[in-house]
Amino acid sequence: MASNTQLSKLKEKPMKKFLIRREMEGAGSIPKHELNNAGKGSEEVLEAMRSEGKNIMQEQSYVVGDAIFCVYNSDSEDLIKEHSERSGAPASEISEIATVIKHNTSVVS
Repeated sequence: MASNTQLSKLKEKPMKKFLIRREMEGAGSIPKHELNNAGKGSEEVLEAMRSEGKNIMQEQSYVVGDAIFCVYNSDSEDLIKEHSERSGAPASEISEIATVIKHNTSVVS
């Protein structure tokens, strides 16, 4: 996990939000303990990148069918690509999120 100091530095500067699609045949059938192990490896890479002064963090991931969709905050798409390469989790598609609609309040943020 990121230290409080690392997270407070990330919060100082607004980052862009990205949706990452990772094609992975049978992703929805992967046992939870294997997903947890993969998540820990990803977080280790994120921590290393933050220790290098790079602004990147993962919000959450969604496992569906043959893909995993991840929501990240980062300064740039290049940092998302770097994380994908370093973590060994290829990104099939990276999209910058332009707007988030919060349906429980019908407010666009």
